[in-house]
Amino acid sequence: MTTTTPGRHAADQSRAPLPSAGLPTGAGTIGWLGPLLAVLLVGVAVVLGQDAWVRLNGGTTTWLGSAVAALDGLSPAPWMAAVGVVLVLVGLWLVLKAFGRRKRDALALRGSSGAHLTTGDVARLVTGAASQVDGVLDARTSASRRTATLSITTTGTPGADSQAQQAAERALSALASPPRVRVRATTTGDPS
Repeated sequence: MTTTTPGRHAADQSRAPLPSAGLPTGAGTIGWLGPLLAVLLVGVAVVLGQDAWVRLNGGTTTWLGSAVAALDGLSPAPWMAAVGVVLVLVGLWLVLKAFGRRKRDALALRGSSGAHLTTGDVARLVTGAASQVDGVLDARTSASRRTATLSITTTGTPGADSQAQQAAERALSALASPPRVRVRATTTGDPS
């Protein structure tokens, strides 16, 4: 006769599961600024590298030296102050945007799995559900976290737009807080 004792796996099953991950966020409102600054930084590095290379090899004519020589003798002018103020304001705007809220474009599914759909997934889901309705010839959807706007072309079948809306709402029922579905219907063809 063999006896079994509860092992490590039985003890692990009694613990609570890990909490689900939060919804992902987008890159922010100035996601294009990072690559732009990287290119500018590489340009500055090339200019400074050329300056250092020329000076280490005993040369005297550098790109940086030529630029400074061209600016030598320049006297202050009112346009310089205006350009400076504009640059400071642009810099402050970029700093405020960098610390601003990131855009969320994901919607959580019901349950505690941490699974989510992006707004693009929601749009495809609504379009697919509406396309299955009798009388719907074409369906396109644009979606945000709050609304999904469904544009359909129907054959003129009575109630096709309300059936498409119901199908879309059923498809979105798995979301924890589904967006509101708005339908824009146009009729093409003869229903007979």
